[in-house]
Amino acid sequence: MKTTLQRYLPTLLLGMALAFSACVKETSGFEGGDGGNVDLRNVGYLSLANLEATVEQRMEEVGTVKTRGANTDVRTYKIRILDAKGDPVEVVDRHGATTTDFAYADRPETIELPVGVYSLTVRSAETPDVAWEGDPNTPTYGATQDFAILKGLPTELRDIVCRQLSIRATVSYKDKLLATMSDDTSSELVLGNDRSLLFEGKYPERAGYLKPTEGTNNTLTLYLTTVFDGKQITRQPIHVATNAKAGEWRNIEVNLQHAEDGTIIISAEVETWVYGKPVEIDMISLATISEERIPDENDPDAPKLEWPGHSFDEPFMLNNDKFDANGYFIEPCDFTVTTPTPMTSFMVATESDNAAFRNLLNAAELTEPKDMFTVEGVARTALRSWGFPAINLNVTERTFPLKELMKVLFDYEGTHKFTMTIVNEAGLKSTFALTIIVDRSAGADPRIRWEGQDKDGNNYDIKQRYDTFEGMEVDIKATATQGVKSLIVSIEGVLAEGLGEMMPTRFDLADPEAAKAGLTATLEGFGFPTGADVTGKTELQFSISKFIPLLDSFKGDTDFRLTVIDQQGHETTEAIMLHVN
Repeated sequence: MKTTLQRYLPTLLLGMALAFSACVKETSGFEGGDGGNVDLRNVGYLSLANLEATVEQRMEEVGTVKTRGANTDVRTYKIRILDAKGDPVEVVDRHGATTTDFAYADRPETIELPVGVYSLTVRSAETPDVAWEGDPNTPTYGATQDFAILKGLPTELRDIVCRQLSIRATVSYKDKLLATMSDDTSSELVLGNDRSLLFEGKYPERAGYLKPTEGTNNTLTLYLTTVFDGKQITRQPIHVATNAKAGEWRNIEVNLQHAEDGTIIISAEVETWVYGKPVEIDMISLATISEERIPDENDPDAPKLEWPGHSFDEPFMLNNDKFDANGYFIEPCDFTVTTPTPMTSFMVATESDNAAFRNLLNAAELTEPKDMFTVEGVARTALRSWGFPAINLNVTERTFPLKELMKVLFDYEGTHKFTMTIVNEAGLKSTFALTIIVDRSAGADPRIRWEGQDKDGNNYDIKQRYDTFEGMEVDIKATATQGVKSLIVSIEGVLAEGLGEMMPTRFDLADPEAAKAGLTATLEGFGFPTGADVTGKTELQFSISKFIPLLDSFKGDTDFRLTVIDQQGHETTEAIMLHVN
């Protein structure tokens, strides 16, 4: 979906730092006008002038079963527009008729719509719950595309690919089973609890179609009835699929297996095919294209996405502690994709419960998933500005930083979700959901940070444990808007056990003498601020790097736990966690 921006959008796109704007007056019509009349209505325009619909369909022969295409003339397909509530929108078609369902060939070039979010559906016909190859309008094809209407602006829909709307199913039997089973064999294929196809005889010749039910797991089970080797078998259940989907072809071949104890088991081999990538064709041409196996999201060779130190199973909490005084995100934020074969698709889908951020997504044309391989226009600009990769993608490894995304999101409290689906050349895919919860009130004051970078050049993450190394710097920055009252240091782990009576393992830098007489001088020798250099300060910067060489004699884990308490009694605790090999 492509939208041409005709005026400034500063309130929506300020946080995105997108450099796109054009000074053009709003006019009463999408095409323009004399510029003298400003349209103040809360409407925009949908352009279908360049909409090009194509159809994915195939004619294929598998064993004795032949499948055939149905109505692929998109000129006869019906288009319907639904608003955000799912209600159909009345449209005046090319011939002046008012309707909620108009033929693709009769589509108007421009439709005026109130500002909002919509979906456009294209259908060859209504999809029956159950149908057989050769039935009228079987199989059915269709597509749905979401779009947003902005005030005074045109939204243009261009390419839409119609795909099969049912599950295609074929049944056959292995030769060994055919030789011993009865002629009155039948197999009933049941989808869910209420939709079924009955394949009769030993040589079913027609494919059947089942319409999946939205919002449920559509299980497929085959129930076999036959006489095998003189024994009656009645409705033996054979599992086919846990969640079958529209557009799939389930080619079921029933066969024999021998168990370890010598018994014979009747089972099924199920080849599952889905359509391959859409191809660019003339809008009324037919395309016969190859199909791929359904990508296995649990396959070990499927693409991997990693954010070191973080799990996609848990939301990432974005609060004040994740930014420095200048508003820059301070934690490592590099994401790395690895895959045995090069990537072919990198889809990004966005969700948010923050209305203002949803407006921003609408303006950036990000209300529907975008493939970084093909995304264009304002959506590409927005995703690139946030850090998502947009060039050099057909590779087996790619690292991209999302620091800029964190900066943008921090202005929008709430929960935001970025779902990344990656497919490689082998047809294997993986999906990763990055959920970010923004809470600007959390962790604001006091704050403790570990400044600097590790030996690999990455910013230190105070939540992680690090191996010590020669020349390691441990620089601490503590801030407290209300002023520091206490800065308590607790030494834990193997170093605490080794210090014994030489030095206390817990002390307050505001008053070290309370822990041990003469401790002030010792701590200052190690680089700690003490007394008046701590109390009342709103910012403290100090280093405990001199401790690092001492740790060489204490193999294992040592933690320096720091607690800052301000003058109002608010406190924050963080730990510098080290390991000596």
